[in-house]
Amino acid sequence: MENKFFLHQIRTKMENGAKVFDKGIAVKDTFEAAKQSYHAYMGAYGYGNAEGTDFVSCMITDMSGMVLMAETWNAPAQAE
Repeated sequence: MENKFFLHQIRTKMENGAKVFDKGIAVKDTFEAAKQSYHAYMGAYGYGNAEGTDFVSCMITDMSGMVLMAETWNAPAQAE
């Protein structure tokens, strides 16, 4: 049976004063393709790279449900 890889992507951002969830799952044919997209997503939105984004989570699973990679980034709390 052919294996597929699932890239789970979640981030929150502020739009018009409200927190909005941007989420999705992309299907990839190879683990290498999933890893490339994983790193691109985390690099584009995580670690403070996207203004207004305060939470990013990315995970790769396979058809058996095994988690192959996972990372979550939360923006540091703002000092009041």
